[in-house]
Amino acid sequence: MEKTKPLDLSLQVARRAMKIVIFIGMFAIFLVMINIYVLLNQITATAKMSKEIHHLEDKIKILEGKIEK
Repeated sequence: MEKTKPLDLSLQVARRAMKIVIFIGMFAIFLVMINIYVLLNQITATAKMSKEIHHLEDKIKILEGKIEK
């Protein structure tokens, strides 16, 4: 009967370790998803800013053309 106690204890420790590993893995995946979301937002914001800058540059060229005439 005493041989089963260490076996039960080792199974309990192994189960707890697996629960901890699964929790940390899910937390890491959550952080990666947040990181991807932030990076995509930054890319989108940069693209919008670039588009707006080109649009404003075109307006400036049109206005300069009108002033020169």
